[in-house]
Amino acid sequence: MGRSAPIRAGDETRESERESLLKRIAELDRSLEQALVVAEDAQEEARLLAADRIQLEEEMTAQRHEIAALRERLTALETRRAELLDALADAEQRLNTLRRDESHLSEELQTSYEELQVLTEELEEANADLEQRVEERTAQLTESERRFRTLFEAMDEGFLLADVLFDGDRPVDVLYLEMNPAARRMAGEDYVGRRLREISPAFEDYWYEVFGRAARDGEPTRTELYAGPLEKWISFYVFKVGAPEQRRIAVIFRDVTERKQTQEQLKQAKETAEAANRAKTKFLAAASHDLRQPIQAASLYAHVLLGSVGADPVAQESLSRLKASIDSLNGMLSGLLDLSRLEAGVIEVSVTDFAPTALMTRLAEEFRGVAEASSIDLRCRPGRLAVSTDPHLLERLLRNLLSNAIAHGRPKDTDGRGRVLFGCRRRADGVEFQVWDNGPGIPEDAREAIFEEFRQLKNPERNATQGFGLGLSIVSRLARLLGVEVALRSRVGSGSVFSVTVPHARKPEAGAAAVPAVRREPRLKGRTVLLVEDDEQVRRSMTMMLKRWGLRVVAVSSAGELAATLPSLRRPHVVLTDYRLPGGDSGRSVVELVRQRWPVPGIIITGDTAPERLREAMSLGCRLLHKPVLPADLAGALGEVMPS
Repeated sequence: MGRSAPIRAGDETRESERESLLKRIAELDRSLEQALVVAEDAQEEARLLAADRIQLEEEMTAQRHEIAALRERLTALETRRAELLDALADAEQRLNTLRRDESHLSEELQTSYEELQVLTEELEEANADLEQRVEERTAQLTESERRFRTLFEAMDEGFLLADVLFDGDRPVDVLYLEMNPAARRMAGEDYVGRRLREISPAFEDYWYEVFGRAARDGEPTRTELYAGPLEKWISFYVFKVGAPEQRRIAVIFRDVTERKQTQEQLKQAKETAEAANRAKTKFLAAASHDLRQPIQAASLYAHVLLGSVGADPVAQESLSRLKASIDSLNGMLSGLLDLSRLEAGVIEVSVTDFAPTALMTRLAEEFRGVAEASSIDLRCRPGRLAVSTDPHLLERLLRNLLSNAIAHGRPKDTDGRGRVLFGCRRRADGVEFQVWDNGPGIPEDAREAIFEEFRQLKNPERNATQGFGLGLSIVSRLARLLGVEVALRSRVGSGSVFSVTVPHARKPEAGAAAVPAVRREPRLKGRTVLLVEDDEQVRRSMTMMLKRWGLRVVAVSSAGELAATLPSLRRPHVVLTDYRLPGGDSGRSVVELVRQRWPVPGIIITGDTAPERLREAMSLGCRLLHKPVLPADLAGALGEVMPS
């Protein structure tokens, strides 16, 4: 039983394969039958196709004949087509040309049309604008005419229109066409329709010349003329109006008779004041000379006594007080001298670049003792910025400002200390030197007067210890000489500040330059001085002082004595002479007399502050010293003029 099961399974498989094979054979039979049917159909179709082929070949033969005919026709058509294409190309070219011409013409027409439209719009706008401007101009002209008529009637100046009548090129008369009320008032009558010669034949010829020049040449003139028939000075402006061929003028004028009279009065007053000023200068020169003679002798004797009083305190105090009094008088007269030299115009400005530090420090030290004695706290703030100016003139200007501040810069009616600040500040246009004080201040109505000569606000009793009132006047003149301005700011009760601005140094490296050093006393020993002095006291004191310096002195009292002594003299090193000498002689005649023998330098001493003395000394090439001469100044002058 175990083996029969596999056998049945194999049989079943073979049975199944046989059935499949039978099915396959049956399908092949059917396919063969179908193929036979298809073959039969194909044979039939081949027969039909052969018949169709024969027919088609016949048709193709016919078509070939037809195609040959068509090809002949096509060749003919191609030829015709080429001809037509050539004709068409030519026509197209002509058409394109016509189109281009038409396009250009169309563009031009369009442009012209657009321009015409723009021009039409502009013309319309211009026409509208013109109409508006005509209306506005008409209104303006109407308004201008109204204003002109109002002005013509109301103006203070006279106004007239006139025709100038000529005989050839020569103006012979003036015909008045129109006058305003002011012109009629000034003339005293109405000139309209009348001629000038008819009105008054006495009118001066220059009226016709000025009016004729304006009418003929169109040359406007502004001037002032005197009208004799009216007895008035007339200031007027005349100019040509109307068409070029017309000889018509317009004149605007006013009466200036009163101003002319005032000017004449002012001129006479100025001449009177200048004459008074010249008389004042001459008086000061003469008075200065007379005052300086005794002061000169006293100063020289004091200098001689300085080394002779010993240790006696009473003698030293007396000599000190005597010297202080002489110095006070000398300071006052020096103010007159400075004023005279400035008026004479003989001071030369020598501009240089320098640093003002040493100058400011020296001035502060010089005034510190005076300030302490006056209960003034003096402070100095020197600057390092270099300036460009005359150092000596700047020093004199600042010295006067400091002296003024110390003398007048104390608080009013108080026991407190005064304060003076001396400094400088950088400004855009230079260095500003300032002198501040906390004094009573200067009222606004007196700020110009304080720069006048002999004006002192706080010294009505003319106390000589407070000076002559020349310090600020000299400051003002020195500032003008240096080309700068003195500024003043002040508040009553709070103090004042005087300032002057000096230009910056021209070269930046000039900052290290210093003010020229003060001259030292030269070596004079063994030199010979020819002294001519008529005042015995001055001659003796001068001789004593010169001999103390080691100089040999030949002293005479007049030019006559000098002339008698001169042949026996040896050549001196210098001539030292007073200006005014007996018998009408002068220092000039002394110098010229000595120089007839030797080319000797000269020093002229005078108490005369007149500007002429300064110019005269400069013309001789001599040094001029004013009495009273300080010993140091005399020694310095001797050292400068004598050859080394």
